Amino acid sequence: MTAQPMLTDEVRAWAAQAFPIRHVTVSERDIARFAYATGETDPVYFDAAAARAAGYPNVIAPPMFYVVLRAEPAYLGPRSHLNVDGSPREELPPVPFTSAMAGETRLDINRPIVAGETIACHKRVRDVVAKQGRSGQLLLLQFEYRYADSADDTVVLEQFTRILR
Repeated sequence: MTAQPMLTDEVRAWAAQAFPIRHVTVSERDIARFAYATGETDPVYFDAAAARAAGYPNVIAPPMFYVVLRAEPAYLGPRSHLNVDGSPREELPPVPFTSAMAGETRLDINRPIVAGETIACHKRVRDVVAKQGRSGQLLLLQFEYRYADSADDTVVLEQFTRILR
């Protein structure tokens, strides 16, 4: 029996869609929770006076905090919008797969995220590629996530590949 191709017209249509821009207002508490969870100790992540003394307008977020901005709006929703594993249905294309893996990530951090600002989270699929691997078909989804401030300046740009098998 031959497996059905993973790269279908339905997958191409999913990849071509315009994803909604998600806006997240970052609080000092959000930053502190992330900083504590990741073992950060620099006072600029917890104390506005220390952040100002270091030249920032308010508490700043540790570099990897942007991941919270990507996940929060998508993962906090009704169960009907989630897959059995808890991942948002909108995150992956309508294709049967047995496993999902992280691939390459490229990251440009232009400046720290500051408490009190609202960040616009833009998502797009840059490319979808089907390949034949040793264990069968693979579908490589190349995403771009752009995190922009209120002036639409890019704060963080992430290029991320997810591999479905």
